Amino acid sequence: MHEQSLKPRLIVSLVLGIPVMLLSMIPAWQFWGWQWVVAALALPVVTWCAWPFHKPAFKNLRHGAFTMDTLVSLGVLAATLWSFWALFFGGAGQLGMRMSMSFFPRHNTDAHAHIYFEGATMVVAFLLAGRYAEGRARRQAAGALRALLDLGAKTATLLEVDASGRESERVIPASELQVGDVFVVRPGEKVATDGVIVRGTSAIDASLLTGESVPVEVAQGDQVTGATLNTSGVLRVEATRVGSETTLAQIGRMVEQAQAGKAPVQRLADKVAGVFVPVVMGLSLLTLILWLVFGSSVQGAFTAAVSVLVIACPCALGLATPMALLVGSGRAAQLGILLRGPEVLEAAHNLDTIVLDKTGTVTSGEMSVRQAYPLAQVSEAELLAAAAFAEGPSEHPIAKAISQSSSVPADFGQVADFVNLPGRGVFTVSDSGRAFFAGRPEWIATLTGVPASQLTPAEAVDATLVAVASANLADLGLTAGTAASVNTEADDATDKAGDEVDAVDFKPATQLVKLDVQGMTCASCVGRVEKKLGKLPGVSAVVNLATNSAEVHAPADLDPQVLQDTVIKAGYEAKVLSSALEGGAQAATQGNQANATSSVQAQSAGNANSAGTSQPGATTPLSQVDVEQILNLENKAQALGTIAVADTVKASSAQAIKQFKELGMEPILLTGDNQSVADAVAKQVGIERVIAQVLPADKQQQVKALQDQGRVVAMVGDGVNDAGALAQAGNRGLGMAMGSGTDVAMEAADVTLVRSDLTSVGAAVRISRATLRNIKQNLGWAFGYNLIAIPLAMLGWMNPMIAGACMAFSSVAVVLNSLRLRSLERDAK
Repeated sequence: MHEQSLKPRLIVSLVLGIPVMLLSMIPAWQFWGWQWVVAALALPVVTWCAWPFHKPAFKNLRHGAFTMDTLVSLGVLAATLWSFWALFFGGAGQLGMRMSMSFFPRHNTDAHAHIYFEGATMVVAFLLAGRYAEGRARRQAAGALRALLDLGAKTATLLEVDASGRESERVIPASELQVGDVFVVRPGEKVATDGVIVRGTSAIDASLLTGESVPVEVAQGDQVTGATLNTSGVLRVEATRVGSETTLAQIGRMVEQAQAGKAPVQRLADKVAGVFVPVVMGLSLLTLILWLVFGSSVQGAFTAAVSVLVIACPCALGLATPMALLVGSGRAAQLGILLRGPEVLEAAHNLDTIVLDKTGTVTSGEMSVRQAYPLAQVSEAELLAAAAFAEGPSEHPIAKAISQSSSVPADFGQVADFVNLPGRGVFTVSDSGRAFFAGRPEWIATLTGVPASQLTPAEAVDATLVAVASANLADLGLTAGTAASVNTEADDATDKAGDEVDAVDFKPATQLVKLDVQGMTCASCVGRVEKKLGKLPGVSAVVNLATNSAEVHAPADLDPQVLQDTVIKAGYEAKVLSSALEGGAQAATQGNQANATSSVQAQSAGNANSAGTSQPGATTPLSQVDVEQILNLENKAQALGTIAVADTVKASSAQAIKQFKELGMEPILLTGDNQSVADAVAKQVGIERVIAQVLPADKQQQVKALQDQGRVVAMVGDGVNDAGALAQAGNRGLGMAMGSGTDVAMEAADVTLVRSDLTSVGAAVRISRATLRNIKQNLGWAFGYNLIAIPLAMLGWMNPMIAGACMAFSSVAVVLNSLRLRSLERDAK
């Protein structure tokens, strides 16, 4: 039954059941007619509140099956029916009656029979509390699919072409895209659905799906996946898969299927219920018959029989698991470990294999400079400074890691020109006349004449290598010519008109204005701001939703305040950050972080009618230089060295791997990254087995293959690509999600590690195993108590009230034993 329907039943059972218990157990509080008040209070509890136990009990009885629900229902009904018999026929209904406490039915001297409403009501209340907690845990499992759905883009910018060939854009719900539709993806937006790029280049951040920390460079003809993030250029994408056929939907189905197979582990009490329940029922009936045969009164015989049922009513059994879970999970939460339910604990007991995702789990998931390799006559500081200056204007994650690793000396000057060369690297010019190159070692080798082997350190095979070179701009021999656009999609106005931007007509006297724009929430907001600005004469704008910024190319005589006011009138907050004339050494200001593609286009647009050749003795602005000249430079620059950028291993990972081995678990690294990177990371932390270059669907299959070998597997991950594997692990083991990861991973997992520290995994296993041991101790005590108490009840040494008290004592013992779990992992930090 859904926990929302259990909640009101639980509340009613507690509100009505507590007064029933107090009035029944404390004679001094028993006022005139109290027993009828107790009966009225108990009736809703034993009927409506107890219906979640009665209904399955009756249904199972029709098929001859016995469960713990059968015993609960039978005990509650027996105590209730006896109590009503006592009220109407046994003298207990007399006004002014007080119910004294008699330990032994055979020694009961009261002239009336006893009522036992308190036992019936409190059993219902206790067990409803446990059932409600279990229902909440199950509901949370469905959150994985909701979280997956939220990852996808909500809207898409559909590109439409009318009969005359004119193009227009229309924002539609992403769910309305059809196969063959072409949609536009701007920087900072998510790709609406799976497709193929028909125009444009960019870098796609697919870390949510693949776990790969480095954005992937994509261009025309490349496949892109829905829900991935476009980090730079404007893309046109043709939809190839929509709706239930997308990669994101397929991952959702994997999670759903894996969770559907995750049948709740039967509690130990349920495993013996098939024998325990009919035995108790048989013993109760046997007690009734034997007492009558040996001459006892009907009341005495029925009292003993009911005592057997009441004392066997599984209050302690019902508390054994939820109480231990409550204390154990509370202690785990103090250590940053969130457990989903009791099946987690049982699975942890037998774990023998732990599968680890790499990015964000074993490693930090963030790029940083690992090592600098300067060439002769160059210091490490000089190499890092040159690289930081070259990469400063770029927004690529690798560029940001490099630019943050070092400060740029003042004598480097300010950035005057910047060109992004897809597949090669970047070319940045200082207003002091120095040129800096940073990119692939093969390209820098061509530029400098230095063998590529000298720019590729053998020990950095697992890292991304960025080689650096410098030169005097005047020595490069660059001449003015038709400025071929590097990224045609960045000229938004031309893009919308559908023209191929192979060459740009230059216009003199323009400025680049950077705006901070707040309040945008979706692609339609971006389109609105661009449209409003584009209506101003000579103005074009590129708006980036991810950075809440806009780059506006406007006539030099236009007051930037006009641009700011235009955005504000459109309904958003705006502020002018900087403005600068475009072209040559005036093109950019210090700290310019413009998108590489847009920067080149902006500079091209700003110098349309400049002279076709450079003046004697003058340096030709890059906006007038054919990009092919830069790409074809050979032996013109000086190589400075190479910088290795990599995802760093967490400091605690090696210690955690050692703990796993001590706990009897074999660690396995499972990643979508390439083999060399995976092997290097595994070597650093002490993992012997590595499975690399694995797609999201294959991760789940890898976990399943290990389970098919008889292994009990724990899977630790943090991304959407891990969700299927995390859910699959729950079928025969555990799924553990890092708290810093996606909601999908955490919802699909059995354990969430809030601290995102792998040492928490070892603590989680130890706490889970200790909690399961505690549950078994509790169940052992509960069953042992029954083995002793039931014979005493059969012999008449215990009336139903005392049986209820003993049952309560057994519950207290279970609680006290569970509280011992609070001392677990006291040394954990």
